[in-house]
Amino acid sequence: MALASQLILRARDNRVLAPDLVDRRRWSHTLAFAARGRPLLAHGLADTHAHLLLACDRDEAGLHTRHLARTLHLCLGPELEWEPVRFSPVRDQAHLASTFGYVLGQLGHHGLDELDPFFEGTALPDLLGLRPSGAWMAGHVRRLLPRVKREELLARFGGDPWACCERRLSTLVQAVAAAAGLPTAQGNEPLRVDARAAGIRLARQGHTIREVADALGLSIRTVKRLSAREPSTPMLRAVEGQWAWRSQGRGQKSHPQITGGTSVPTARRSGPV
Repeated sequence: MALASQLILRARDNRVLAPDLVDRRRWSHTLAFAARGRPLLAHGLADTHAHLLLACDRDEAGLHTRHLARTLHLCLGPELEWEPVRFSPVRDQAHLASTFGYVLGQLGHHGLDELDPFFEGTALPDLLGLRPSGAWMAGHVRRLLPRVKREELLARFGGDPWACCERRLSTLVQAVAAAAGLPTAQGNEPLRVDARAAGIRLARQGHTIREVADALGLSIRTVKRLSAREPSTPMLRAVEGQWAWRSQGRGQKSHPQITGGTSVPTARRSGPV
């Protein structure tokens, strides 16, 4: 019996599944909720196809895949039709470890690093604690791949976001949305509210209420109200990392809308997933 299954999702017309960062973020957000309670170890979206790694045999993976494919179909649009899913068995522990790395490394494997400089369409932000909605995947990895170290995941990510010492206020709104795993920071969903509260808590350490309100597109009254709210610890850490990482100018050439602005120095911080 296979130790795990790798599967490939591709549209019948081989279209690009998620053309921009917002679409890639929506893809990962959908997977994080649709696969909760299922044995998903990792996922990686290239351009025209996506790889998923499930810790189960072919028959069970087929059941999970039908559910995930239906949910992703609703996310991507009714005109999308999937081609038959391709399954590859993972036979032993060494194969599982190599497949895990291959699935996470789809952008580099296909030369698509500039398409997604923040790895929005992969499980890396979930595994590192940069996107709390999918953080449950890290538990599967710790249990089934105990030799995978945090340092290895940070190396794949390109560095330690929490070790960055500068934050640009103009990148805060994107950091808040990315930590929530949602297209924008606006809205009343619990994840968005928690992420905004975390962003306000962090930004108020070096900026005025007016500056923070302008950066997030909120009223001063809303900022004051959210300032009294205690953000969850995972979300606070996620926004901190997302904000610091975006402030380094990653993706500046391809995605200028998420760079620029004033900066504020912060202490170096790091920690476990």
